[in-house]
Amino acid sequence: MAYTEAILNAVSKKYISIHLIDIDKDCYEVIKSIEAIDNYSQGEPSAQKALNNVMNHLTQGENRKIINEFTTLSTLKDRLKEKEIIRCSFLSDATGWCEATFIRCELDKKNNTKKAIFLVEDINDQVHREHIMQEQIRKAEEQALRTEAQAVRDPLTNLLNQAGMERSISEFLSMCPAASCVLMTLDIDNFKLINDIFGHGVGDEVLKKVADILREECPKPCFLARNGGDEFTVFFTNTSLEEIRPFFNSFVNQHTYFKANGEFHEFSMSMGAAEYPVQTNDYKKLRDMADAALYSVKMNHKDGYQFYQEGMEMGHREHLGFNLGDVVQGLPGAIVVYKVDTNGHILFANDDAISLFGCEDMQDLIMFSDGSFVNMIHPDDINHVLRTVYDQYRILKNNDGSKEYQDGFVKFRIIDKKGQTINVECSGRRVANKFHGDVVYVYIQESNVKEQYIKMAANL
Repeated sequence: MAYTEAILNAVSKKYISIHLIDIDKDCYEVIKSIEAIDNYSQGEPSAQKALNNVMNHLTQGENRKIINEFTTLSTLKDRLKEKEIIRCSFLSDATGWCEATFIRCELDKKNNTKKAIFLVEDINDQVHREHIMQEQIRKAEEQALRTEAQAVRDPLTNLLNQAGMERSISEFLSMCPAASCVLMTLDIDNFKLINDIFGHGVGDEVLKKVADILREECPKPCFLARNGGDEFTVFFTNTSLEEIRPFFNSFVNQHTYFKANGEFHEFSMSMGAAEYPVQTNDYKKLRDMADAALYSVKMNHKDGYQFYQEGMEMGHREHLGFNLGDVVQGLPGAIVVYKVDTNGHILFANDDAISLFGCEDMQDLIMFSDGSFVNMIHPDDINHVLRTVYDQYRILKNNDGSKEYQDGFVKFRIIDKKGQTINVECSGRRVANKFHGDVVYVYIQESNVKEQYIKMAANL
């Protein structure tokens, strides 16, 4: 009931009528209504009959057929299975353009919709704004066909570019300054890795795929743009953050893939959003708010969305100034990343690791080790290391089917490029990587490093 009450509180001011319908019992509770609807329902206790009475009085012709199909309760459960909310616009004889909405609010034990909220809204102003919006979109499309198309369109995705987006939004808001709108900024998680691993050709295909997904999935009408790189912007009109939340929920839960080297690879996206004019009526500030919400997601493991809230400071961006290279090169020790396979195929080594093995650069390290972490272990210690790694880096399966990866620690000897034997201590963690499969991150230090630090501290 708390979820139902939250929805009712969010929509109570906007809709001209609100009814809570019990689908199984075919009854309803009036939350909000108007005299005309009360007269047409004629006190009918059956929700289905009351709906039919009202809609038959309010509509005629094709509109009556459309709205009667939409308000058929016998099919409502199936229609609400995959969606939390469904809508239908119709022309009323009494009030002009209206929009009917069902929102799923209570589920039974089989996860089917038990109760739904039925809403009717006067959308005459919205239809007028949509006509203006469509006209703006039409103008933008016409511009794209003219010689100045490159000034407003992104050539790769054919979406608006940043300049085209700002011009279109500015024109729309100048004509509809009171329209309720939402600005969303989106970027692709780990896009640089996709480019680095699979090449920029695959990266371009991912960008075009995201553009196609946005065209297909985003509620219309809206403006779509690629700002540059892997960042996209969507400007939704005639909606609020709460009303568009179901879209964000379904969007982040879908699985998205790209194809490279004959295999499919999953990728994810992060999104931030802010609302106009509730949170600000200044577009630049709105963009900053959506941006701050996006980076809040990026700081929280990515693959999700956030709506802007007070306190989401842009200062959080400074924490993103460190990429993987910055961090591993700055740590006081050798870092090596290798694949979990027969030879431990080396994927990365920092400068300290390259120096530890007596090599000049990464290419020199790969040549010396033949690209294998195993080849750098002293021959007499290989069996010990492999047995320890096998025991420590095992995968545990939890009762819910999820996997739990283990950390490990081992002491052994390595042989550097000059043939010298070095005693080392190695801490490792096995993780699942969406591009390389299971990999191990290892941190290596010479065994006497701790003693050296203690002596240095004693002399200070």
